[in-house]
Amino acid sequence: MLEVNDRDFIDRDFKEAFLIIKNSKNILVWGDEDADGITSTLIILRTLNTLGKNAKYFIPSRINDGIGLVEKKVDLFLKKDIDTFITVDCASVNYELIKKIKLSKKNIIVTDHHIPYKKKVEKVPYINPYFLSSKKFKNLSGSGVSLIFSLYLLKKFKIVKDYSQSFFYDPFNISLAAVGTQCDKVKIDRTNDEILKYYNGIFYHIPYLKELDFNENTLCGVFANSKTVSFKNPLVEYIFKENYKKSFYIFLKGVKSKIENYRKKIEKYLKEIEKDSFEKEKFILIFRKDIDYKYIGVLSSILSKKYNKPVCLIGKKGKNFGGECRFESEKFNWLDTLKLFQNYFVGFGGHKKAAGFEITSEKIYEFVTQFNNRFNSSK
Repeated sequence: MLEVNDRDFIDRDFKEAFLIIKNSKNILVWGDEDADGITSTLIILRTLNTLGKNAKYFIPSRINDGIGLVEKKVDLFLKKDIDTFITVDCASVNYELIKKIKLSKKNIIVTDHHIPYKKKVEKVPYINPYFLSSKKFKNLSGSGVSLIFSLYLLKKFKIVKDYSQSFFYDPFNISLAAVGTQCDKVKIDRTNDEILKYYNGIFYHIPYLKELDFNENTLCGVFANSKTVSFKNPLVEYIFKENYKKSFYIFLKGVKSKIENYRKKIEKYLKEIEKDSFEKEKFILIFRKDIDYKYIGVLSSILSKKYNKPVCLIGKKGKNFGGECRFESEKFNWLDTLKLFQNYFVGFGGHKKAAGFEITSEKIYEFVTQFNNRFNSSK
């Protein structure tokens, strides 16, 4: 069991977030379209439902909208009857849009685990390990942050008497946090190890997964293939609204086929990419117009592990291009590296070992040239 106590929640951000939620009537949970983001969304939605709060959700399409708070959709929701935004697994880097929401006299609570590259917006609570005091929360995934925030809220709203009861109040939420933690590949410390013990519980809570022969190796693919269409995300719809019937079964069958096709595509792209030699490069930067954005994160991870070097792969992302950068090393920081080139990007974010960015076609070639000149000029 994850052991927490009142000392772990001493930061004023927790109290301010509690008071905002207590006085909120209509809440929008703003998520992210990956396994960690979807599980984070579900944990907070389920918790708010337990608290008797009216809550809806929105998960931006990474291809059509972008990542984190996106201005067009923020403007749309500011016109609606929503008094509080709660972001999950995103928005720490969206300083201007957080400020815009505050200036619109709406509340916003930022829950996230990504490292911000600008200061906090005043009078906005940030439930983010980067700002929190407790060392237990240092390496949490987005869903881990959602889980500990949920534990705090359940106790503060007096749904439970103590944090041990809070932890076991909703076992489904613990399993969702374990999935997000596993799929986001955060550092496994004592806290995350306790959460991961409940990973296989997801097969109990969603029986169709076992029936269709999904396993630990394919589970992340289920969540990764849940894409937002017309403001609705299949997994959130099916799990939060408890619709585990025919439509959910059909969705999972389709995902199973997509995972197999995805695996084949990854193998194909790896063969094509590795026709080139990367032995002399200190940093591997690959720009491929023919590779869709949805493949590049996995490809970057595979290549980084194989060559034991920082890898950044850029692929097609709608009308622009998207980059995903990976390296499993405590001695290297991809987010700090990308900051050096932030003027080239539409947006960027992430954390030390995994970061990403979006860039226009007008700036891509100059960025690639400048990056290689700076880091690979000796090759």
